[in-house]
Amino acid sequence: MTRRAFVQASAAAAATAGLPWATGCGGGEDDRIVRAAIHPAVGIARVGNSPDAFFFGPEVPGTLPRAPSGFKDARGAVARQAARFRVYGLDRSGRVVRELTAGDAQITWRVNVANSKADWYDFGIAFDLPGAKPALRRNPAVKERRRLVVAADERSVSGRAHGPVPLDGGSFLGQRVGLGELMTDADGRLVFLPAAGGGYSPGNAPLATFSGDNGWADDVCDGPVRATVRLGGRRIEAEPAWVLATPPNYGPGMGPGLVSLYDSARSALVSAGMLGAGPVSFADDILPLFSRLVDMQWVNAGYLRSNGFGSNEDWLAPAMLERLADRSAAGASFRAQLYRRFRDPSFRSAQPRLTPQLYGDAIAFPETSTRQYLAVTALQYRKLGAWARGQFVDDRSQLHRPTSLSQLAVADQPAALDRAALESCLGGAYHPGIEAPWVMRAPTLWQSAFRLRMRSTAVDFHDWGQELTPRVALSPNGPLQGCAPGELTRWLGVPWHSDAASCRSGYQRRISRVLPTFWPARIPNQVLTEADYRLIMDRGRSLAGRMQAFRRRHDWERFIARPTRPPTLEMMVRDWPKLGMVAERPGPGDEHFPATFKVESYVGFAAEPRHEYGPDLWVPQL
Repeated sequence: MTRRAFVQASAAAAATAGLPWATGCGGGEDDRIVRAAIHPAVGIARVGNSPDAFFFGPEVPGTLPRAPSGFKDARGAVARQAARFRVYGLDRSGRVVRELTAGDAQITWRVNVANSKADWYDFGIAFDLPGAKPALRRNPAVKERRRLVVAADERSVSGRAHGPVPLDGGSFLGQRVGLGELMTDADGRLVFLPAAGGGYSPGNAPLATFSGDNGWADDVCDGPVRATVRLGGRRIEAEPAWVLATPPNYGPGMGPGLVSLYDSARSALVSAGMLGAGPVSFADDILPLFSRLVDMQWVNAGYLRSNGFGSNEDWLAPAMLERLADRSAAGASFRAQLYRRFRDPSFRSAQPRLTPQLYGDAIAFPETSTRQYLAVTALQYRKLGAWARGQFVDDRSQLHRPTSLSQLAVADQPAALDRAALESCLGGAYHPGIEAPWVMRAPTLWQSAFRLRMRSTAVDFHDWGQELTPRVALSPNGPLQGCAPGELTRWLGVPWHSDAASCRSGYQRRISRVLPTFWPARIPNQVLTEADYRLIMDRGRSLAGRMQAFRRRHDWERFIARPTRPPTLEMMVRDWPKLGMVAERPGPGDEHFPATFKVESYVGFAAEPRHEYGPDLWVPQL
C-alpha cells in the first residue's frame, strides 16, 4: 500500500466513525480493565527508500510479510516495513479483556528513538562468550560525543488517522538524519514507519570494515513506545513496548533462518527462569528446524544440493515428513541419528561437519574458538533430544493455523503479536548480527517474557571510557541493565550496508564455494533468477532444460561485488535498493518441481554483470 492511500482510508474511516474517542463504551468490561499493555512488546520495522510505499510486518506466527502492492514501488524504490502497535486492556489477574481502540478510549502514543552506533564500541565477539576481548570506542578522535548520536525529538500522535509526524531533530556530525515517521490508523493504533535506509558520512570517510567504519552513521534505530489511555474517566499508563528498525529484508519470501530472534530470546528467558519451556510440539519446535533447512535451498546453492527439492534430505517431502513425525519405537534409530547431526550448543568442541552449516558468533580465520559455527539454541537442542526419544506431541493437525489476527481469540492476540514480530528476525549468528544483536539473549535486558525493560526514555550518554570490557558490560552496573533509545542497534555494524555486503558464504574455497554461510535468509547468497524461473515455467520447453534451469543459481551480490572490499562496500551504500528480493512465486504445476518457488525479483540493475565474483573475493570478508 502507499502512505497516501493509507492516510486517506484511515481518515475516511475516522470520519464515518464520528468522535475520535469516547469515554468508554464497554460497560462492565471497562470496570474489569485495570491495566493496559502494548503489543507487540517488541515491534520490528524495516527501512526502505520509497517515500510512500509500505507494508506491515507479520502479525501472526508462522506467516510471511505480505505486500499487496509489491516490496518495491513503481520506481523501484524499496517499500518500508511498518510496525503496528496495539493496546490491550487487562484485568487484575493480567488476563486480556479486549483491545482498546480510538472507538472507546483516548490513546496518546509517544515514541523516542535514536541511533548511537557511532558513539559506541567496535565489534569483536559477543561479550557473553568465552575469550571475548575489550572493545575500542568508535570515532575516538571525536571529543563532542553527542554529535555522533542521531536522536529524534520525542514525538506523539493520538486519535484516528493522525499523521504522518516526522521523527526528526536528529543529526550526525552536523548532518540532519531523520529516523522515520509516526501515524495512527482508523482505530487509533500506532503505525511506525522507519527511515530511508541511507548511509551518512559528512566527511566522505572511506569504507573498509564490516562492522565499524569511523565517520559513518546509518538510520536504523530503536527506542521505547509508550501509550497513555483515558478510559471512562481513568488514566492508565500502558506497559511500554520497544520498536526496532532494521535493514531491509532481501528475503521476504523466506522464513527466519534456522534460529529466529524468538528462538534466541526464548531460550535465554527459559534458562533465566522467566519463562517455562513447555511441552515438545512437533509443529512448533521440531518441524520448523527441518523446514528452515529446506527453505534455504532458495538462497544458498549448498543447501539446494543437501536439502533441496528432490534431494535425499528434502524434509518436507511427504514420506520424510511422516518419518519425522513418527513417535514409534521403530523410528527411534532414525530420530536419534538426526539428533546427533545437530551441533551441541555447549560447544565443547567445534563440530565443523555438523548441522547447521552456518558461521557462528566467534568466527575467525584461522579458527580460534569452538563457536566458529552456529548451533541451535540450548532450548531447541533440548527439545530435539526429547523428540529423538519419542517424547513429543504429534500436532500436525495444527499446521493449518490462522493467517490473520482477526482469526484469533482476543486473549491469544498479544502473545501472537509478540511471537510473530520476533520470529521474523534472525537469532544468529551474532557477528555482530544484521537485524538484532547478541544482547537480546541477555536476561537483564528483559522485564518479563518478550518485554524489554525500559531504563530511560532519553538517550543515555554515560561515558564507559575508551574501551569497554566484557566484565564491565556484564556487570550489575553495566550497559545491559535495561534499555534506553538506541541501545539495541548500537551493538550492530555501522553502516549496516558494510556488514550486509561482507557476510556471505564459502570463505574457505578449498572446502566449499558456497558453505558455510551467514544469513542467507535475509542476505541471500545464490538465487534462482527471474530468467531461469521463466524458463522453468515454460512447459513447452524440454524437461531436461527446465530441470537444468532449476538447479542453476547465480550470486545474489553479483551486481555490486568487486575483487576487493572497499569498492564493494561503496556500491552497496549507493545501490542497495537495486538488489533483488527473494519473493514467493507459483510453481509450474507439475510433479517435477515444487508447488511454490522463491525467486530473485525486483532487480533494479539494467543488465547482468560481466563477472560474478561471489565467494571468490581474494580479500578476506571478515
